[in-house]
Amino acid sequence: MLIQNVIGPIISYFIGSIPFGFLITKIVKGVDIRQIGSGNPGATNVTRVLGKPYGILVFFLDMLKGFLPIFTFDILFGSHGHSPSLILCGIGVICGHTFPIFLGFKGGKAAATGCGVFLWLAPIPLLVSVAVWLITISISRYISLGSIISSIILVISLILLGKDPFGQELCLTLFSVFMAILIIIRHKSNIKRLLNGTENKIGSKLKPRDLAED
Repeated sequence: MLIQNVIGPIISYFIGSIPFGFLITKIVKGVDIRQIGSGNPGATNVTRVLGKPYGILVFFLDMLKGFLPIFTFDILFGSHGHSPSLILCGIGVICGHTFPIFLGFKGGKAAATGCGVFLWLAPIPLLVSVAVWLITISISRYISLGSIISSIILVISLILLGKDPFGQELCLTLFSVFMAILIIIRHKSNIKRLLNGTENKIGSKLKPRDLAED
């Protein structure tokens, strides 16, 4: 139980703390991603700084670091998908990405890593959520809006498509609510700009005033 409930989540936190956006930008361009663009070490800012191929690479690496700890833990300990111990590992890896110890606890916004976690925990609801994300950004051209809406859709999909969302899968349902709340909170500056009509669209240049807000 110590390994499952304590050591597992701690290891997951440190895996989640690996700052791929920071490392790749440092290696490729020799700069600190936190000092450029929005200052966020996530895939969106890496795309602005290094281009789409590197942004996609960071997205999939961040997603992979969300998937691997959950997948490995479930295979090793037979958690059967939705055990509290497995959810704790999910929380650990998400918190590691969002509050990484290696970057002074200032990390990404949890969307990509969250995708990796739910890819194993709830693949069908995740696919619904990703579809809504794609539709939202294709229409609005706001990545932030897509992330916010799709996080809410994930909760709804889990409730509607889950076998027992308020019984055996209650921990998973609550975890999805936690994820949605965290993503919304992490996008609070984006929400302000969306309401003010000053949010950056895909392909637009980042406005200087956004540097201190993201």
